Amino acid sequence: MASELAKEIVQMSQRQDRTSPLVLIVYSRSTRSRDIRNEQETMRITAPIEGGKLIFRISFPIQNYTPILGNNVHDNNQLADQTILDYDADNIEGAATCIEGYMLYRDKRDVMLFQVIHNGDLGQFPLSRWTLEENQSGKTGSRVQTLQKILNVLLVKS
Repeated sequence: MASELAKEIVQMSQRQDRTSPLVLIVYSRSTRSRDIRNEQETMRITAPIEGGKLIFRISFPIQNYTPILGNNVHDNNQLADQTILDYDADNIEGAATCIEGYMLYRDKRDVMLFQVIHNGDLGQFPLSRWTLEENQSGKTGSRVQTLQKILNVLLVKS
């Protein structure tokens, strides 16, 4: 009886797996508006629950790394491969630092928040937008700290 009650309590306390209801998209101002929705042009950050654990999932194309990695990585005419990195939600600083590195390397400075609707499609309009300059002089905190605050937006319950 007590062990059944303990099992039930553990089951109730675990988070149910779900996809992320929101997505952050990192892009540059020069990105055309239609390309913001293109996974081959932008970094995407979501916060799904998998295996009962909340994670930050960061995905971005590797196509622009070809000059560094060598031309034999893939044909630029093909769809770009995606790099997908998962961070425990407790490691928000690690996730923010990864995003910062991408932003510096790719000269990306803008972040938009979209709602994810059925079938993984993005909502028609962004919910929020942030512009993050590399050197935020006169402002307290670094861009990594600002990114940590923005990542908290993804931590919704439903």
